Amino acid sequence: KIYQRCQVWRCEGKATRPFIRSREFHWIESHNVFSTKEEAMSQVKEDMEITENTLHKEFGIPFIFFQRPEHDKFPGAIHTYAADSLLPDGKIIQQPSTHLLGQNFSKPFNIKFVDKDGKEKYGWQTCYGPAVSRMMASVISIHGDDKGLILPPRIAPIQVIIIPIFADNKKYVLKKCDDIKNELKAYIRVEIDQREEYTPGWKFNYWELKGVPLRMEIGPNDIKNKQVILARRDTQEKTKVREINVAETAKVVLDEIQKNLVEKADKFFQKHLSESKSIEELKKIIKEKGGFAKVNWCESVGCAEAIKTETNGGDIRGIRFDKQEKPIGKCVYCGKDAKSVVYVGKSY
Repeated sequence: KIYQRCQVWRCEGKATRPFIRSREFHWIESHNVFSTKEEAMSQVKEDMEITENTLHKEFGIPFIFFQRPEHDKFPGAIHTYAADSLLPDGKIIQQPSTHLLGQNFSKPFNIKFVDKDGKEKYGWQTCYGPAVSRMMASVISIHGDDKGLILPPRIAPIQVIIIPIFADNKKYVLKKCDDIKNELKAYIRVEIDQREEYTPGWKFNYWELKGVPLRMEIGPNDIKNKQVILARRDTQEKTKVREINVAETAKVVLDEIQKNLVEKADKFFQKHLSESKSIEELKKIIKEKGGFAKVNWCESVGCAEAIKTETNGGDIRGIRFDKQEKPIGKCVYCGKDAKSVVYVGKSY
């Protein structure tokens, strides 16, 4: 197993968008060789598990892994499996992809190994690309709002920002802020904004723009009342918390924020899974609702191209890997017997 990273320049005429598709970007991949097809496929499934544990549970981005159709798979691969997510405008964005390359590269490049019987054999290869920049684009788009970023606590560089509020009692307030920071820092990524050239209100807006999940406000009256004020970035809710309970409460609230962001994204994703029985219905879904539309398909490249033309850009994303869906009925476009159930949607 080899981990590869480098800087890549993409020479093509397609339109670029920050993070989604750039001229120059960080290339991060894993390349693996195994002795059997079964071991290679096991690696493909592990890649999918890594994607679930990272992209969904940590980043809060829902997705579906599709086996791409033959005409849209990675050149030379036996199968390509790609995770597709959905941005707020209803367009699909491809996330990590993993490829079962088989022996299609090991044979022409003479990649061999000696088995336990001393015989030379060609290796079975896979490769996996985590699509790091598109993951960042998705976090910004899916969780953010008009005030800026909203970072899930599990990936936020700063989980809690403490804003001291003082006039003439600076040392008194900063001492309390330091005490609370020291109490939190063992298990929470926390910082204090001690800059004197900015007002507390300016700092509130600044850290909301940065997407810090939780803000703590501490002023003389709060110290007097032995409390702090917590402000959630996701819901904008403010609550007063007893100082003695601040550490435990902060941990609970951060977990609640993570849960809320994941559930909100999941709800939007599920709401945009549709089913279409006709090309006219498919066109309406793609135009008015967006997201994914489940259809029957005859597996003809001609029909795939016609569907894309009729829907003004709707691509066949592929067959779901997580569940078996047998076609019942006719191809959504040509009316011939369907061979597979696939999903259609516009993508970046």
